[in-house]
Amino acid sequence: MNHVIIVGAGICGLAIARKLLEVGRRVTLVEARDRIGGRIHTIQGPFSRPAEAGAEFIHGQQPLTMKLLQEAGGHEIKRTGNHYRLADGVMHEGDVMDEGWNSFFAKLGELKKDVTLESFLQQHFSAPEFADLRLGVKHFAEGFDIADTHRVSAMALRDEWSHTDEEDQHHVKGGYHILTDYLEKRVRELGGTILLSSPVGAIKWKPLSVTVVASGQMIDGDEVIITVPLGVLQRGMQVAGQDGFHFSPPLVRHKRAIDAMGYGGVIKFMFEFREKFWEKSPRQLKDASFIFSDAEVPTWWTQHPEPTTLITGWLGGPSTLTTNHDANALFEKAIRSLEYITKCSGSEIKSQLRHWHIVNWVTDPFSLGAYSFPTLETNSAVSFLTQPVDETIYFAGEAFYDGNSGGTVEAALASAEKVTQKVMAPKHVTRGISH
Repeated sequence: MNHVIIVGAGICGLAIARKLLEVGRRVTLVEARDRIGGRIHTIQGPFSRPAEAGAEFIHGQQPLTMKLLQEAGGHEIKRTGNHYRLADGVMHEGDVMDEGWNSFFAKLGELKKDVTLESFLQQHFSAPEFADLRLGVKHFAEGFDIADTHRVSAMALRDEWSHTDEEDQHHVKGGYHILTDYLEKRVRELGGTILLSSPVGAIKWKPLSVTVVASGQMIDGDEVIITVPLGVLQRGMQVAGQDGFHFSPPLVRHKRAIDAMGYGGVIKFMFEFREKFWEKSPRQLKDASFIFSDAEVPTWWTQHPEPTTLITGWLGGPSTLTTNHDANALFEKAIRSLEYITKCSGSEIKSQLRHWHIVNWVTDPFSLGAYSFPTLETNSAVSFLTQPVDETIYFAGEAFYDGNSGGTVEAALASAEKVTQKVMAPKHVTRGISH
């Protein structure tokens, strides 16, 4: 029986394991964390309701995510409520996109040769009258896509943004852990092995033979599937003795391709209050769903229509790499942002605070960021990296997805489906010999 080793027990690794076990493969999942789920992490307490430290939304009708949710017995909740936008101290209700945005999308639609977003803006919207538009576009790319505008592909953003529907957003009732818990249960029921707290240090390989070294254990298998976050791959895959796991023999071309891809950071602020103070604040943010602003922590959302007093702040993109990562400094940054957004004093806000938790995905050693963004080189890199190495080493995860739902759970599940098919295909190499 072929033994497949999967590095990473996030939703991609779990989904692959379940599928392979169902067709009779032997599977071992090796996970560095002391839990499954990876960048899906639902905190069950001390918040009064489950709170999402990682992945949170279902963006539109995502078929694989919805199918798995139904299979797991879960349900989605369609988000409702009002959108607010605050700029230069002036609050607007609704989606405020002026004629400049229409011109931006029209010109973006005419683009024939790919360039970075920064180059596109400089080429077509460098005049002083477009200053606010440039800033708005950059903030959206850095916030939603957590992208570096000097590296992100303008054409990829065009394709993604044309498929984005802000009015069709869902939460998973009870939390995304429903999906990962279900997959873990199925993996265990089918006889799969899950090793937690087992960071990988080395992967020694030859065609149809691998040895994964994790926390001193030597795990022998026939194939290995790497599902760790892109940031870990960019830091890792070094020569022996350096940080991160390494391949022996090394995968030099694969490392170059991985480094050419984009990967961004997120710091998430989860604040639960005694009441929805923002609704009674001087701004009177009634039935708020999303609040977009020019605050230090610019984006906030509630759980509307669920009757909870949790509000979540989001800082994404290049600024997460340069900000002060001290937890107290981040907390004060969030309070100042809520002061500006609500016009309440910091002492008022703090007096209402029941519990808070800040999740810094940038400094998390097992993610080193949040999710990928497309660079000019991403398409060719993904095309290369999704081809098996001597039908022995495979890469999978949201970063290796090639559709319009990048950086999502849907992307991870789509990648899982594709790599599973490749692993199950007939082999054309023999042990120790590459054809």
